[in-house]
Order: sequence, then structure tokens, then C-alpha cells
Amino acid sequence: MNQYTDLSLLLLTHNSSSNLKKLWTWLDQCPKINQIIAVDDNSTDDTVKILNTLGSQSRKIIIQGRGLANNFSEQRRFGLKYATNDWIFWLDTDELPSPKLIEFLNHFEPQSDTAYSLPRHDFFLGYQLQHGETASLKFTRVFNKNHGKFSGAVHETWQTSDKIVSINRPIFHYSHTTFYSLMEKINFYSDIRAHELFQQKIHTNLFQIVFYPLGKFLYNYIVRLGFLDSTPGIIMALSMSFHSFLVRAKLWHLWQS
Repeated sequence: MNQYTDLSLLLLTHNSSSNLKKLWTWLDQCPKINQIIAVDDNSTDDTVKILNTLGSQSRKIIIQGRGLANNFSEQRRFGLKYATNDWIFWLDTDELPSPKLIEFLNHFEPQSDTAYSLPRHDFFLGYQLQHGETASLKFTRVFNKNHGKFSGAVHETWQTSDKIVSINRPIFHYSHTTFYSLMEKINFYSDIRAHELFQQKIHTNLFQIVFYPLGKFLYNYIVRLGFLDSTPGIIMALSMSFHSFLVRAKLWHLWQS
């Protein structure tokens, strides 16, 4: 008798072959994931080919091609339509479940009306960040698909009225191995966020453009002790501040246009 609950794994992919090759050997250790739903954004590398190799008689693969349309929540919601299980575990392709989390998933016995929040440990430019903006983040990553919805065009989150239980079963996040990839993503994400704020008819001004990024840097680098992460800490703090600057500068430009 199958005493534990099966889960569907929900992914968004776009030219993710390098991440899939490096990080996805853990799936063989997690037989309770019997379905993978990948919403692929027109990948031109081997992403789809690699995803297809992850299937087996006991694990079904569903790959739906669809442009991300600059709204990650919309794509997650689209993927949920194909879930055959009520319970969902979602990841980004640059994330890896810890051994403790794999054990939790393999022995998953959900409580009624409950979702599960997990801590995420960030590895940045080859260094694990212990402080700053990303050090204490937690995300609701295991949930019942019938009890909520995704929200947010970028950095999407699961919104639910269920009780959210925090468990110490971390996700490892290998965000950036090069500075170039960091700048590329900051530019891309700030575009999405600026357009999201513009559609919500939110304005900005000179004060916010100058002082919000400055305040964010001081908070992450001083108050959240980002300076204790040495050089990677100041690079991360400045980068997050630059992201805030770009969002507001682009938002201002959208209103001028």
C-alpha cells in the first residue's frame, strides 16, 4: 500500500540545459515525485531533450511550450492545469533540494489545509551567503493546488489562505556563477518589475530613484550584516541596490513615454 502522498514537480525552463545537467541527478532519489510539468519558454538548447530523459514508467513528463510573456505567475498557473496530483512542489532550475528536503518529500504526509514554507540557502559566485537580503528568505514551495494561486509577475509567490508551516528542510540556490549572468538577470527582472508597476499605475519620483536604492544598500549591507560576507557580500548588496535603481528609473521612463 502506498502510504505517502505523490507530488507533481512544477518548473519553468528557458535554455536551462547547463543547470539541468549539473543539478538534477537528485530526482532519482525522490520517487514520490511521479510527475514533472515543465513550461518551456522556447528553449534553443538541449533543455527539452534533457527533460525528456527524466521520464520513466513511474514518472510522467509533461512539457508545454509557451512564451513567458514577462509573467512567471501566469506560466505557473498554466502549468498547474496539467497537474494530476493535488500536491505540488515547485522549483527553479538553478535550485537543488537538500538531502533533508528529499527525505521530507519521500515521506510526505500532508496536513489538511496546510502549505509548507522552506528556507533557501544562496550560493553566489561560488560563495555561500550567510547574511544580507537573501540569507533569511523562506518560500512556500509545497502546497495543495486547489487552495491558492500564484501572484507576482516576477519573483512569483504562492498565495493561500491555508496555514503555512515553516520547516527546516532547505533549498540550495545556485543563483549566479558569473558576474555577467547576474547583470543580465538584473536587467531582465527590472524590466518586468517596472512594467508591472506601470500597469498598476504606480508612479515614482527623483527622491525614490536616488534614496530607495541607497536605503536598500545600507539595510542589506549594514543592518543585515552583508559586510560579513566579504567581497561577495558587497557585490550582492550593490547589485540588489542597482536592481532597485533600474526598476524606478525604467518606471519613470515609462511614464515619460
